[in-house]
Amino acid sequence: MSVTAHTKTDQDLNISIKKATSPEETAPKRKHVRSCIVYTWDHRSSHAFWSGMKVQPILADEVQTFKALITVHKVLQEGHPNTLKEAMANRAWLDSLNRGVSGDGVRGYGQLIRDYVNYLLAKLSFHRQHPEFNGTFEYEEYLSLKAINDPNEGYETITDLMTLQDRIEQFQKLIFSHFRHVGNNECRISALVPLVQESYGIYKFITSMLRAMHSSTGDEEALEPLRERYGAQHYRLVKFYYECSNLRYLTSLISIPKLPQDPRIS
Repeated sequence: MSVTAHTKTDQDLNISIKKATSPEETAPKRKHVRSCIVYTWDHRSSHAFWSGMKVQPILADEVQTFKALITVHKVLQEGHPNTLKEAMANRAWLDSLNRGVSGDGVRGYGQLIRDYVNYLLAKLSFHRQHPEFNGTFEYEEYLSLKAINDPNEGYETITDLMTLQDRIEQFQKLIFSHFRHVGNNECRISALVPLVQESYGIYKFITSMLRAMHSSTGDEEALEPLRERYGAQHYRLVKFYYECSNLRYLTSLISIPKLPQDPRIS
């Protein structure tokens, strides 16, 4: 009985993956992506999700490839914690999606796909080096798993997070530069959803971590390079979120964060 139920669930998962990665140039529907996320929590595993992705004809069409990357990103963010660990064994498959389209592609997604793959591989490299982080970089969750006693370790963690934040900055700029003046940008815009959420999670974490280090070490000089980089990233994020807030379709999907005009960490 339970085996039959499990098989049915796997079939449902594959249907959700197929619908989320359809060739129509629309955003992956939230309910289909959500089904993939919930599956990983129900089964405490993402193995069936990765297997389901690999049997879909994702490389047959560049829109399907791009929608698959958005779906993978959301599952990495919100799926069961085992999803991030199990994703490490699927990096070669992710990398292979780079080879499905040459140049900018027939439908204009070539460079977007290559940059998205590279960003997701950078995200996975970060999580491999810092396994105490969850997919959305929540500070409280991090503190419950790791005591921060070593200022040098905190410095290194913030530096690695800032490097990942720079990667988000580069990729979101590429997405904006690929908007078409005529036609539908819904699929491209939908890739901004996980980027907004991820950049804000990283921003909040860095802010909390810098404040904690500031109060515990009091070493202004040692923290100055981080403060400078934090300030520069803050202003770029303000601009990014402002541009996002002008995209009506995006604001119908998520709330865009509002940052203070000036960075505040002390």
